[in-house]
Amino acid sequence: MKRLLFCCLSLLTLFSACKKEQDIIGLELQNDDALLGNTFCDTVSITAFSLRQDSIMTKNLANCTFGCINDPVFGKTTAGFYTQFDLSGSNINFGTSPTLDSVIFTLPYTGYYGDTNSALTIRIYELTEALTSDETYYQFSTTAHSSSNLTYEGTYTLTPKPTTGVYLDSAMSDPQIRIRLTNTFGTNRILNNASLIDNTAFQNDLKGFYVTVENTTGSGCLIYSNLLSSLAGLTIYYKNANHENQQKYTFSISSSNCIFYTNYNHHDYTGASTDLKNQIINGQIEPGKSTLYLQGTAGVMARIKFPNLADSFEKNIIINKAELVISDLSEDDELLTPPAELGLQLVRTDNQLGYLPDDKIYTSASYFGGTYDSDKKEYRFRITKYVQQKLLSGSEDNGINIVVNGAGIRANRLVFCGPQPDEILKEKRLRLEIYYTTY
Repeated sequence: MKRLLFCCLSLLTLFSACKKEQDIIGLELQNDDALLGNTFCDTVSITAFSLRQDSIMTKNLANCTFGCINDPVFGKTTAGFYTQFDLSGSNINFGTSPTLDSVIFTLPYTGYYGDTNSALTIRIYELTEALTSDETYYQFSTTAHSSSNLTYEGTYTLTPKPTTGVYLDSAMSDPQIRIRLTNTFGTNRILNNASLIDNTAFQNDLKGFYVTVENTTGSGCLIYSNLLSSLAGLTIYYKNANHENQQKYTFSISSSNCIFYTNYNHHDYTGASTDLKNQIINGQIEPGKSTLYLQGTAGVMARIKFPNLADSFEKNIIINKAELVISDLSEDDELLTPPAELGLQLVRTDNQLGYLPDDKIYTSASYFGGTYDSDKKEYRFRITKYVQQKLLSGSEDNGINIVVNGAGIRANRLVFCGPQPDEILKEKRLRLEIYYTTY
């Protein structure tokens, strides 16, 4: 009988390699406690610690981010972005004797993180180095720019209003930031620009902008903007001898002809909590027993390992369900909300990253998990196949990274409970809940 069950188990493991979503059909038809001979365990040993996230590509992502935030746990983070502009045609002509009215750089709001009551001082610089399509831009990349701020007001201060519409051209438009630039820039670099014959010539001459924010005196916030929106772009308002009424022309930003990317600066976490710095700066593992940290903006991730997993069970068991449980300990969720979704990365023995066999790319999001449960203040990942394979084969890896999904475009962060906290937080500890059957 044991030999028959083992053969069935081997076939099940073989077929699971096909990664079909139908593999999960029926898994929820019975309660875990109703499964025949089911045993529960949540005492598997876990080693966990936080560390700085490796390189994240931020080129042409869904959003660009800019702003400054002073986090009481993670310290200061500033963000800025670099972008090119696009011609909508060729041989652009502003008519006879054009005169400038104004030039406006528009950035639509697509979201924010932090306290929008904190004022931000925005500065815009013209790039002196070209952005190129064959270059990979990361969160730490920089591109050379001039030292002259282009905002019309020498100090342009913004109090973000991401939910307030703007009245334009006799109609209400979606929330957006409209930054007026200097008349000198508008006249010399656009209105009288001789390179408007085609996109290549234009981008070689006007290489783009760097948008950044000075340090904020308050708690601050980070703003998300979709540069590919029809609202985004550089608009020149002008008159000429042919038209008495004001004319306008917009240099848009397109995914096909433009490069843009976000730069994040965490200032070496000098303002972060001591516990966080001990883990991510000093490489200490001991503090991770009680508290762990995650941060978007290509900031902080956590690594977990199950050092004694293979020795914790007999070989002749079937894992019915294994769930990794992560409990939120954050105390300032009103402004610094936790991530909507976390992700897991398998760290191979060569330190290359891969997917777990349970990952939602092989199954489904509802099966794999990782979304935030605001009622329970926790995340759950189902990693049944991963655990079963490690027990069957004794396969080695360098652990699992827990990350904020969308860390290149999201600033959400999380403080969560480690695997060995004080007794008062025992129920919130990082744990692996396993239901299994012995045969």
